[in-house]
Amino acid sequence: MDNLMTPLNAIIFDLDGTLANTLPVCFQAFQSTLEHFNGRRPSQDEVAAYFGPTEEGMLEKMLPGRLDQALPYFLDVYEQVHAQCPQPFPGIEEALSLAKEKGLRTAIVTGKGRYTTEISLRLLGLERWIDQVETGHLDRADKPRSFRKVLDLWQMPPGRAAYIGDTPYDIDASLQVGMLPLGAAWAGTSTLLQEPHPRAHAIFKDLPSFISWLSRL
Repeated sequence: MDNLMTPLNAIIFDLDGTLANTLPVCFQAFQSTLEHFNGRRPSQDEVAAYFGPTEEGMLEKMLPGRLDQALPYFLDVYEQVHAQCPQPFPGIEEALSLAKEKGLRTAIVTGKGRYTTEISLRLLGLERWIDQVETGHLDRADKPRSFRKVLDLWQMPPGRAAYIGDTPYDIDASLQVGMLPLGAAWAGTSTLLQEPHPRAHAIFKDLPSFISWLSRL
C-alpha cells in the first residue's frame, strides 16, 4: 500500500471520527436541542437520518422556521458537551507534526458547519497544525466541491493530495475528485473495518499504523 505512483504534497483530514471522537458530541447536542424544542428526545438513528448538510441545514429540516432560536441553543449545548471530548485521538498530534516535517500541506474538509468546526478545533487545540479548513454545505453533503476548492487554492493536482476519513462516503468523495483515498478506522463509530471499501488505497485500523505509513512517504 506504500507504492505511490505520484508523490504526495498534501493530506486532507476529515474531522468527526478521524481527528477526534466528536460524533457522540454531535448526537448529544442534537438530541438535547430537539428535546428542548419538541419535548421528545430522538434516538441516534433518528438524528443520523438527517446527516449530510451542516448542522444549520439539519436543524432547518428538523425544526422548520425555528433556526434562529435553535442554532444558538444547539451551539451552547455542543460546546458544553464537548468537555467529554477534550483532546484529539491519541496520536493525531504526532501524525500532524509528522506531516508537517514531511513538508505536506494540511487541511480539514468536513461536513460540519463553520461554528461547530471552530468550536472543536479551538477546544481540541488543532488549529496550529492546519493550513486550510473547508466546512460543509447547507443543503447536502458535497465534499468533492470542498476538495476542489482547497486544491484550487493550493494550485495542486488532485493526484498529489490524499484524503483520510472514517466513512465509505469519504472514500467515494475522494475518488470522485481523483485524490488518494485513505480510511481512518480507529474510531469505534467507523464501519470501515467491518465493511472495507474495495477502492481505498489503505484502511488504517489504528493511528500507529497510519503514522508508520506517513513516516515512509
